[in-house]
Amino acid sequence: MNQMRNKRDQAGIACPKCGCRHFYTTHTEPLRDGRLRRRKMCRYCRRRIVTYEVVLPPPSSQRSP
Repeated sequence: MNQMRNKRDQAGIACPKCGCRHFYTTHTEPLRDGRLRRRKMCRYCRRRIVTYEVVLPPPSSQRSP
């Protein structure tokens, strides 16, 4: 149980200033190369950060006969 909690705690991003993992998304913008640029603000200290996210296509459903 502790191992699952530790992996979950390490997932995602943390604020470089205070370490908080809770953010407000203030702006989302699609880029020409297919990525998303999201501007986020820490809920605790209000520091602003920018993330770039890759949008993955859904897996194709290939059925074998």
